[in-house]
Amino acid sequence: MRVFFDITVFDPDGDRLVVFVAWGDGDTSDYGSFVPSGAMVTFEHAFLRSGTFGISARCYDSEPLYSDWSHPYEVVVLNPGQ
Repeated sequence: MRVFFDITVFDPDGDRLVVFVAWGDGDTSDYGSFVPSGAMVTFEHAFLRSGTFGISARCYDSEPLYSDWSHPYEVVVLNPGQ
C-alpha cells in the first residue's frame, strides 16, 4: 500500500529545515533538501505488509540543531498489495 504523508515544518528562528521520516516498519526516508520554515513537505512510502505502524518525523536546521521526534501518527495497513 502506497501512502503520501504531508508534514509542515516550523523553526522558531525562521531557519530553513531538513525533514526525516521513520515509517514504523523499519524503513526511513532519506534526508531531503532544506525547505523554508512553514513549508509543507510530502513524502511517499510503500508498506509491504499488514500491521499498525507509527510514523514519526524529525528535522534539523543549518546550525545543525535537531528536533525531537514527533509523536507517532498511527497508520493501519490491512491489504498492502492493493
